[in-house]
Amino acid sequence: MNTEIPEFSDLKEEEKNPEWLKDKGNKLFATENYLAAINAYNLAIRLNNKIPLLYLNRAACHLKLKNLHKAIEDSSKALELLTPPVADNANARMKAHVRRGTAFCQLELYVEGLQDYEAALKIDPSNKIIQNDAEKIRNIIQGTELKS
Repeated sequence: MNTEIPEFSDLKEEEKNPEWLKDKGNKLFATENYLAAINAYNLAIRLNNKIPLLYLNRAACHLKLKNLHKAIEDSSKALELLTPPVADNANARMKAHVRRGTAFCQLELYVEGLQDYEAALKIDPSNKIIQNDAEKIRNIIQGTELKS
């Protein structure tokens, strides 16, 4: 953990704890204060850049703010850190694939988005929401989605 960075010297002890900052970011996210949540996650990542949930949660904020490329980057970094793929990190990997897939689709990169949704379905095959979203993406790719 890197607490020797000069700007960290003014922080209270708990503010130098990445887990405390993650919880703070989660609370800010819950109140829809996405920019402040990103700031909390940013600081936590500067303290410890090996915690996948920090990237995963920051990706959720970026999605809400339509920072789609950053959502893709953070989801990818979370997946990179969530190795090896084991049962304990399955839920986080599934969320990372869905978030990255959502960002790809919002950028109209539907093939890439579908790949992530299919990866999420391999982790959680019975998830009806992901099944339905993947089907919608397939329909868009095949040109059968009705324009509303």
